Amino acid sequence: MKTRTLLPLVFLALACSSKDKSGGLDPVKGSGGSTNNGSGGSTSIVISGGTSGTTGNSSGGDSATGGSSGGGTAPPTPDQLRANECAGWSSEPELLPIVLMLVVDTSASMNDRPAGSSDTKWKITHDALATAVGGLPASSAVGVLYFPNKQTQANSDINAPRDVSACVNIDAMIPIDLLGDTGSRQRSTISSSLDQARPNGSTPTHDAYDYAYVHGMQASKLTGNRFMLLITDGAPTFKKNCEGGGGPDDQQPTQPIIDEILSARQAGVRTFIIGSPGSEQVNGVDVRPWLALAAVEGGTAPEGCLISPPPAGQPADYCHIDLSQGTDFAGALNAALQRILGLITSCTFDVPATGTDGQPVNRDEVNVIYTPGNGAAETVVGRNDMPDCQDGWQFDADGRVVLCTNTCFNAQNDPKGKIELIFGCSSISVGPVK
Repeated sequence: MKTRTLLPLVFLALACSSKDKSGGLDPVKGSGGSTNNGSGGSTSIVISGGTSGTTGNSSGGDSATGGSSGGGTAPPTPDQLRANECAGWSSEPELLPIVLMLVVDTSASMNDRPAGSSDTKWKITHDALATAVGGLPASSAVGVLYFPNKQTQANSDINAPRDVSACVNIDAMIPIDLLGDTGSRQRSTISSSLDQARPNGSTPTHDAYDYAYVHGMQASKLTGNRFMLLITDGAPTFKKNCEGGGGPDDQQPTQPIIDEILSARQAGVRTFIIGSPGSEQVNGVDVRPWLALAAVEGGTAPEGCLISPPPAGQPADYCHIDLSQGTDFAGALNAALQRILGLITSCTFDVPATGTDGQPVNRDEVNVIYTPGNGAAETVVGRNDMPDCQDGWQFDADGRVVLCTNTCFNAQNDPKGKIELIFGCSSISVGPVK
């Protein structure tokens, strides 16, 4: 049994935009929700002294290093932290918008009905995507490609390459653009595209992902955190360039798709993978490992997740979002989408590579101050490297500051609030610093 120990953004942030405050790493099992509504107050962070790696300096030099091992030293106030001689400089970062490309399987099998539902997989997916996109903020940029979204035909020579248009309806792709406010052209276009998409044909996953990445994601000049979201209910039945027979049991190599997802990740684009019912096996063989590995290479896998089937009797906690085993696909898909979109629109802040002195920023010398917009007292937000962090902040895999669940919820519901990063003093901690 293989496991991964990666800690990318999606699970480090832990649904920091979600109203669900139960913790937990699974974006499906939790009851995620959007934080575009609701009323949050100011953040109250209790910083406990005495955690390993952040004990006070007994010689009395650095007052911003946290409490003593016995918990007897109070943490500094924001003003004390700013005034401390170790504090070299500060910045006031802004939340980055998102650039998101949806790649959605509409092959003929999406007309099937999952266990426990009277609706088809496509009807459930249609409704869940409409709800999810409808809840995104105006600053989000979104595009969509459905695949194949047309009747597909196998070539007379299944090994002969063809144009992508032979197996993907590229003319129906919605290019990435800002969503804007309710009723905007982009929102209406995406809504209409959902209504017009029809499950049909085979599964050209590689061509669809590649085309959406090149002509959707790379073609967009909008700035922000970049993500691809691939939703599929099975293994690919066409290779790239529309090669292959396209039959339901004609499974094609998946490593080339995984390699492209890794290349996108190396270019700064993360890829989420959702496996709908039907993605679990082909001809009795578990095909979820390729989806799990794709999530790993896409930078969205949780710590300790599986890329191979577990021993009998153990839970199959794959690295992708596996919705193939439940009896409530609609509920699970809505929860997964809300939590994913909550995460990627969440409290993530870039950290400069170098300081004002030209020296590299020390990850152990970063502190966060939150100033509520209602005039309440500002607070030092403690660093918390626990994988289920609720209060505080931590680093993601790319060295960016990510606010934890409760802290982010309050900050996002405080539009006049302010986040300030202080560099140069040892990080104040609410838990062990890794």
